[in-house]
Amino acid sequence: MPRQLAPIEVARIARDMTWATHPDGLATVILRAAVDSGALRLGMCYRLDQTSDCLRPLSCVPEKASALPELDMGELDNPLVYGLVSGHPCTVEHIASMVGVGSTFERLRERFMPGDGAWILPLRDANQHAFAVLALLGNPSALHALRESALWQALLQIHERLFSGLEQNLGDAERARSADAVRAQAHTRTRERAARLLAAEFVGVSPAVRELRSDMLSMTDSNLAILITGETGAGKDHAAWLIHQAGSRQGKFVPVNCAAIPKDLIEAELFGNERGAFTGASQARAGLVAEADGGTLFLDEIGDMPLELQGRLLRVLNEKKYRPVGATQERHSNFRLICATHQPLPQRIAEGSFREDLYFRIRQQCLHVPALRERPEDIPVLAEHVLLQYNRERQAHIPGISAEALRMLQMHPLPGNVRELRNLVLVAAERTGRGQDITPQALRELRAPAPRTAALPTTSTMPLHDLWETNDLPGALAAFECHLISERLRQANGSRALAAQSLGIPKRTLARRCQRWNIFQEDSEP
Repeated sequence: MPRQLAPIEVARIARDMTWATHPDGLATVILRAAVDSGALRLGMCYRLDQTSDCLRPLSCVPEKASALPELDMGELDNPLVYGLVSGHPCTVEHIASMVGVGSTFERLRERFMPGDGAWILPLRDANQHAFAVLALLGNPSALHALRESALWQALLQIHERLFSGLEQNLGDAERARSADAVRAQAHTRTRERAARLLAAEFVGVSPAVRELRSDMLSMTDSNLAILITGETGAGKDHAAWLIHQAGSRQGKFVPVNCAAIPKDLIEAELFGNERGAFTGASQARAGLVAEADGGTLFLDEIGDMPLELQGRLLRVLNEKKYRPVGATQERHSNFRLICATHQPLPQRIAEGSFREDLYFRIRQQCLHVPALRERPEDIPVLAEHVLLQYNRERQAHIPGISAEALRMLQMHPLPGNVRELRNLVLVAAERTGRGQDITPQALRELRAPAPRTAALPTTSTMPLHDLWETNDLPGALAAFECHLISERLRQANGSRALAAQSLGIPKRTLARRCQRWNIFQEDSEP
């Protein structure tokens, strides 16, 4: 039976509870007093953790709270869980005899003694919502006496009010910390998902592509404008789409090809129009800027945008406001801008056909997609990826691409980059029998001579006298190198050793250059 508390002990208990600054310290005061009075053998306090849907140990006397297990809120037969869910006190005459309650209760039951009874007291806030429980264990007779004691009832009520007050005071800070933790976890999961998406969809194993994926990942949740540069077919539009897909914006990805829209219609296409604003405007249209609200506006071939429209676009970017053609009221659109071009915009600025202020506004972040000839090690994995998609979409069964065919693809200059590679593989797959690998023969039939740009030189692409007129220095240097190697091999009757010696480079270097420029002259040496 609990002994009678002296007035000085009651005053000390009340003082210590009042001085407590944290819920676990407050719970320890009341539990320690009950154990010391002989009313309890073991006292525990558990608090609800809503983020993980469990009861976490807060205090325990005479043991340490860290030794107690967490309790699953799904174990409704657990008297501690029941007490919190119901919001009412409950009594268990022989708690050690309870079996089949749940795995977390079984771990707690190890601390019960035969004959222990339990008195479960929910702790409620000012709105009478239970958020914690006291579990008082001991002799059933002693617990009965504790329940009947007016003094202990008063102390427990004081404890509940003080506990609720401390929780209220600490609640805002704890909820903020919990919310921060949840946001951090969500951000981590989002980044991991974005990284997986980029790795799966922007295919490549070269250092350049790995760096490119890393840059794309860092841009996914940025609101700054992005300018993507690279040759035609290199994958600029795909990179833009992936940046949007990997980000957190919930709106649409709205692509606009500035080179494909007639000059007199591009303004209405972007900003929309009122009915009757121009000939043929039989109805009002919202426009692509409005459609991109909350999402991403992708302006492909931005270098082809008419000069007079560039000023309006700059104002939209600065103010996020625009006015449809024929409208009197401005409208708002919150979009993230991604632009792409294969043109040298600084040169366009010098020519007066592109605004310098718009150029600096759209290139807050820059991303360059390298041409395939600069990363030939990516060609096999890209080709296999295209073939995998083909098999999946067409329900076909082309097992793979032969090693000889892959080498042929790597030697091909691929002026159309990924777009050309994809077309080569798809057409070759159509010409390949089911269950057979793509062979060099299937590719040779596709590689008919075609016009090429200066950046992709062959001996017939760029005559030497044209090099003086080009505006592409890297392409001119590459074309000259290709001409020089071909001519030197011709003079050496195909001997790579003699040609390399005359050029002052190792034979191995010459072989790599021949492979790069698709120079197939036979080596006259054994």
